[in-house]
Amino acid sequence: MDTDIVEQNHRYWDAIAPQRRGEPIGFFRGGGSALNDHEWSVIGDPHGLRVLQLAAGVGDESISLARRGAEVTAIDLAEAHLQTGREKAAALGAAVDYQQQDMMALPAELTGFDRVLISYGGLCWIPDLDRWAADLAGRLLPDGRVVISEHHPLWEVLSVAGDNRLAVSGDYFGFGRHGYADRLKAPQVTWRSEDPLPEHTSFVWGIGSVVTALLAAGLRIIALEEFADPEMYPGLGPTADLIPSSYLLCAQRS
Repeated sequence: MDTDIVEQNHRYWDAIAPQRRGEPIGFFRGGGSALNDHEWSVIGDPHGLRVLQLAAGVGDESISLARRGAEVTAIDLAEAHLQTGREKAAALGAAVDYQQQDMMALPAELTGFDRVLISYGGLCWIPDLDRWAADLAGRLLPDGRVVISEHHPLWEVLSVAGDNRLAVSGDYFGFGRHGYADRLKAPQVTWRSEDPLPEHTSFVWGIGSVVTALLAAGLRIIALEEFADPEMYPGLGPTADLIPSSYLLCAQRS
């Protein structure tokens, strides 16, 4: 079942990945980072750390880490993402090992990491959260950390219906979804597309489910923060500051 979902989603990402470029080269050359201060605070000084980025896309976060001295492996399903990432990393002199891999079936040799990172829009493509967390725990070094920086699951199921008005457009407890009732929850490159895209299945994982999976895998929660970003609720008005749109979760191997 999980294999069928991954194969289906692979076709979806192959269709849209060529249009996804990430930050321009000049962003990095000007000192820009794809990681914010909150993310850096739980990652720590990356110099000399072995880092694995899952569902990396073009790997802008991986490039940011490599430019600060980390040894980085970035994995993704879509070859077009990886090729774009390799070109950007080469232009910036950033040593990132881009690999085409399924994060639900990583090879045994991808192990011994200080940090495992999954960023915005990655967690929703995991069909089995418990199995995923248990596998990652075994790939961490002692005191290694899993860092999850993600869209808030409430944002995933709430849609703007007008000034100071929200509508429920998804099921917080339903997990699987086929397509998107609200286009703003889909990858941005699809917003203006009128062409049919391959079928795909993504998942809304509540924070309780994520925390429980990490704890069951033997990890210790060391940070959990929630953040507001009004730009993620366009048209809602000033009350967009009062609800969460993203969260940051860090779990450590004892």
